[in-house]
Amino acid sequence: MLSLLRCEWYQLRKSLSWKITVVIMAAASVIFGVKTTAAVHTPEMKALDHMYTLYGGGSICSVMSDSAMALLLASLFAGWIIGGGFENRVIQESVCYGKKRSTVYLAKMLTYSAAVTFLCLIYWCGAALPAGFKNGLGTADICGNLSRISYIIGMVAAGSAAYISLFAICGLIAFCAQKTGTTMGICFVGILLGGNILAFLLPEDVIKIVNYTPLGLYRHVLKIDVAWPDLCQTVGISLIWIILFWTVGYLKFQKTELC
Repeated sequence: MLSLLRCEWYQLRKSLSWKITVVIMAAASVIFGVKTTAAVHTPEMKALDHMYTLYGGGSICSVMSDSAMALLLASLFAGWIIGGGFENRVIQESVCYGKKRSTVYLAKMLTYSAAVTFLCLIYWCGAALPAGFKNGLGTADICGNLSRISYIIGMVAAGSAAYISLFAICGLIAFCAQKTGTTMGICFVGILLGGNILAFLLPEDVIKIVNYTPLGLYRHVLKIDVAWPDLCQTVGISLIWIILFWTVGYLKFQKTELC
């Protein structure tokens, strides 16, 4: 298992595409944060209930609430790391040369999940850096619990866990599709549009249930009045979804003809 993980990380680190993606993500997030911070200083924005985005923790909360970038990254890397592994026959050869399917599967899913989460953290923290650097963390009357470092760390950790449960769906799709382009298309269009369609079609009572699935789980902690029970509950439910989707993906991988 460890040898496969080291191999996966070595390939990722040596990839020029990965290095370019990290640099672009870091630069773009800071530029986005600078522009956003300047925009919310307008009188119109100050008159609205967006004052918390002027400060570090509130800014991270606002950026994390927009799932589009996280879904885009998850779609791209599910296709690249997992779908590409099938197309390049790296996965097939690993199994045919004696590696256990369970270790091959876990190495791919762990690498994929860690890579996407790392890029998301760069984006979230980079976009919030200008606001935090300029105005600090704010006060409790404006930013609620997100005026405290411990809650900000807890929110980011719990939000990341919730997003990883969403990334697990993309990983499952990748192991089913086994193609880079197909995986990217299904993941991004299916999850992004699917969530919006469900929100439009389903009644409010059902939407409350959907909010406890990966499609809406992250919203439980991305709020200024977040509390520790919210954080603990979100992490626990996220782990259940992650285990469920990873198990389904592994069962599918076990039945896949490779050699």
